[in-house]
Amino acid sequence: MSRVAIGIDLGGTDIKAGLVSEDGKIVESYKKATMGHLGGRKVVDRIGDLIQEILDSDALRGRREQLVGIGIGSPGLIDHAKGAITRPVNISDWDYWINVREIFQERFGLFTWVDNDANVCALGEALFGRGKGKKVVLVLTLGTGVGGGIIVDGKVYHGAAGFGGELGHIMVNPDGPVCGCGNTGCLETYAAASAIGRHGQEWVRVEHVPTLLRDMAKNNGGVVTSKMVYEAALQGDEIALEVVARAGKYLGIGIASLIVSFNPEIVCIGGGASNMGDLLLDHARHEAKRRVFFHSHYPTPIVQAQLGEEAGLVGAAGMAFV
Repeated sequence: MSRVAIGIDLGGTDIKAGLVSEDGKIVESYKKATMGHLGGRKVVDRIGDLIQEILDSDALRGRREQLVGIGIGSPGLIDHAKGAITRPVNISDWDYWINVREIFQERFGLFTWVDNDANVCALGEALFGRGKGKKVVLVLTLGTGVGGGIIVDGKVYHGAAGFGGELGHIMVNPDGPVCGCGNTGCLETYAAASAIGRHGQEWVRVEHVPTLLRDMAKNNGGVVTSKMVYEAALQGDEIALEVVARAGKYLGIGIASLIVSFNPEIVCIGGGASNMGDLLLDHARHEAKRRVFFHSHYPTPIVQAQLGEEAGLVGAAGMAFV
């Protein structure tokens, strides 16, 4: 029998847990509401309850010797040396610093790996998705923000102090919009799904410009989303097409910087905005090709990620296999 590991994907809304095989298949999965308002210690208890459910499940019967450990992906800052989580988003009263590795190793007697959720998603895609078998893989996730990770030889690159891989905060335009990090012109301010929606909404406010987005927004409380932009673009709406092209251009500028810095074998794009597929990625490919001087000799594929919402769970478990 192949080895298995327990993966935990801690989110602001739900905690997902699963038993994952060494080839990235989810054997059994469970989910609980995070209940972050109860505080960090209660959330840790809920994670522990899910782990216990897996340990008691029929799926693990007769396979306990193949269980190699527990992997946890969490928002917030991670103390990689100690396995502690610091101030995860959307979870109040976290006590600043909770050593979850120590807690679960003592409770279950299983080694526990802990990493940032964006890194874990990137690892999942590198080990079991489009990056499988590749030496250097870059993953960008276009959601509320832009996350991602750098995977080298099957392991997450953390940098000197553990903050490597903050790919959404590459500057792509020094005169661009203010980012939540305090800088201006970060990739996140152009290519995040939320940024695409905001740019569409800016056009809706221009009354003399015809666009399908205006009617779509009226049916959604006046808010434009990236999904609406995509749907309008598919119908040939010129404004929506311009919004997608702008996002793709700046995504390509950011990817070009990453390619010349890390020389990856592949760049994988995930998250909600990646569902636009080639409509978005063709712009990114064109811009990256234009800006990477060695592209004609060593073209780097820019592709849509494969794993989707499973990336966090299988990536968390994947830490136990590498």
